[in-house]
Amino acid sequence: MKAIIFIALLACILGQQPEMLEQIAQNSFGRQILQTIQLELTQENAARQIYTMLNKLFYDLRDEDARSSKANGERQAQCSDQFTQINTIQEKALVSKADYERQIPGKQEELTNKLAQVEQKNAEIQRNDQLQINFSEQRRKEHQLYEQKRDELIGLINGLKQAQQIIRQLQTSHPGGALVQLKEHHEQLLKSYAANSEFKNMASLLMELCTDIKIHSDNDNVQVIVDIINDLIESIYDVQKREMYAEDWAQKFFEQDLLRLSKENVRLQGQIADDQVAAEFAQQRLEDLQQQALLQQIIYDNKEVERKSFEVACKEDNNAAEQARVSRNEQIQIVLQLLELFENNFNDRTRAALLQIVV
Repeated sequence: MKAIIFIALLACILGQQPEMLEQIAQNSFGRQILQTIQLELTQENAARQIYTMLNKLFYDLRDEDARSSKANGERQAQCSDQFTQINTIQEKALVSKADYERQIPGKQEELTNKLAQVEQKNAEIQRNDQLQINFSEQRRKEHQLYEQKRDELIGLINGLKQAQQIIRQLQTSHPGGALVQLKEHHEQLLKSYAANSEFKNMASLLMELCTDIKIHSDNDNVQVIVDIINDLIESIYDVQKREMYAEDWAQKFFEQDLLRLSKENVRLQGQIADDQVAAEFAQQRLEDLQQQALLQQIIYDNKEVERKSFEVACKEDNNAAEQARVSRNEQIQIVLQLLELFENNFNDRTRAALLQIVV
């Protein structure tokens, strides 16, 4: 019974040989092997040589598959390492960019504040300059008024002294035209020197008294008026001294104000110079931060391009390795089929089938 089954299986295998050889011949590698086998079959002891050749080819293909798999594994490991390195660089770039961008608002605010301080101090300098102009104009007007009043007081003093001389003529035995001259001098004095003076009423009263016949006819009365005029002149001198003293102090206060404002401007100009240096530094630092943030973005983008390039290359390499592996597996299967054929089922019928196959 066993012999019958074995014969049946053998007949089945032998019956499938032409179909198997046809399938092998459809493969380019298979055709090359079959062509080589057909050449070897023309020689003596061909089956053993062909088996040895196929056996060596099997181990060569297996070793090549192992080497290729190892190389592809190393290549994919390199790709993984490269992706890890790219990820690390990108993460570092993002962290650095975020750090730079976090500093930008503060530096922008610092720059804005420094520029505002410069503008504010420039405005203070302009205000101080305008105050100096205003003070100078006010001082000019005050000094002009002082000189005008000084000249009036000097004129009044001189006028009163001249009036005394005219009045003394009334005390002589020959007054002549002194009375008429006194009246004219009285009018001229009031008009020229006493019009706006606080001594107007007193000077006018004295001049009128002197022209009064009851007064100027009595030498004692005239002398009293002369003495009063002396007192009036002394009073005017006192007023003049007070005015001069006040003018001196006004000038000193004015000069002190100008000096104070000038020193304040010098101080402000020094602060402006410091603020401008600080603003320039803040501007430079702000630009550096912006450039560094942009640089980190460029680094990230470049690495992203590099990542995609590596992804394509690694994928293509892996696909090529996989296709090569599939192809080698097909080749190994063909070699194994032929090894099985020459090891267990080679006979004249097999030889004939091999020689008849068209490749």
